Amino acid sequence: MTQRYRPYALAWQAIYSADFTLDQVRQRVMTLARGLSTRKLSCLVAYDTRFMGPLFARDCLEILQAHGVEASLASSHMPLPALHHALDEHLAPCALYVSACNRPYYYNGLALLTDGSVQLSLEPDPAQATAPLFPHADPLPADQLVDLRLPYFAALREAIDLDLIRRTSLTIFVDAMNGTAAGVVPALLSDSGQTRAIEINREPDPLFGRSTPAPVTAGLNRLKKLVRESDSHLGLAISADGTALALVDKNGEQLDPAETALLIATYMARQYRQRGAVVIPPPDLASPLAGLPRVTAWEEQTGLRVEGLRDPAERLVELLALPRQRPVVGATPDGEIIIGRYAGYADAILAGLVCIEMVARSGGNLRSLIDAQREQLLKP
Repeated sequence: MTQRYRPYALAWQAIYSADFTLDQVRQRVMTLARGLSTRKLSCLVAYDTRFMGPLFARDCLEILQAHGVEASLASSHMPLPALHHALDEHLAPCALYVSACNRPYYYNGLALLTDGSVQLSLEPDPAQATAPLFPHADPLPADQLVDLRLPYFAALREAIDLDLIRRTSLTIFVDAMNGTAAGVVPALLSDSGQTRAIEINREPDPLFGRSTPAPVTAGLNRLKKLVRESDSHLGLAISADGTALALVDKNGEQLDPAETALLIATYMARQYRQRGAVVIPPPDLASPLAGLPRVTAWEEQTGLRVEGLRDPAERLVELLALPRQRPVVGATPDGEIIIGRYAGYADAILAGLVCIEMVARSGGNLRSLIDAQREQLLKP
């Protein structure tokens, strides 16, 4: 059992057929169901694009309802940030996400999202119970399905200056990595403006092309080639669960998560007068910013404070527990990015849109922003 950096997310992940089995899933959900029933809490159930995700999610729903828990199921595969947003909007006090997040394709898992003050568990309950048929043949009644995308899209529209982006002539490539973010950026930008968002790997693939659907560890060779050879303005790669981001410039260079976070933080300070901490992992040794030699000068220029930590998780948990202490930007080595002005959870879709807004406001030149930041951090 692992705990993610958001204080109230417990996750269990395992390899298909070895440990991730129907019996294991049911035993763990029965433990959760009893805890929810005792506390009279309702629950949302959602899933990503992994193998048999909808079938396992439907089974989880049936177990919860069999224990008297008021539960509903997402109407389609869902990015994790949309589920976090639903909790922030109080659609339910608890959510169960059938996903292994950004682990390799041969994993699946369960993630439990709930208030940290509510003590729930995903530990297996070995007690035998009447097992429903699997998979469930009967369609689910419409009143038990909930569309979490519409309110999430509305929140993104409110956060981002989409009119500015549409008025600016940009070409953007988006690698959806065969996951839950497919279609989101093009849908938000629409076809009515001058900006074009071209999506690749948009078809949901339960096996993610037999790769790991995480942009920082993926090669992203196709995305880099397309951005470079088409003279596009930028490329975005978004992890299968919608939490991790990789940014690619017009030269096909993929930025380190720390450098991406610093770019976003600079923009938030200048455009929205944000002040506070920027929590990042140390830039990779292969990054031009390795060591951050002149970070003090950057801090003086932006009015922000950099906390470079080998493992930012504990510090992010600490800051996110205090709403007034949210980091301006927080990033993990995997590329998961939190922008505190908008949310207390990692949202790569939101972070990608902020990057697009940033580039649009700079006249479409991401490279100049990168070079200016590197000059400030690296000059003698």
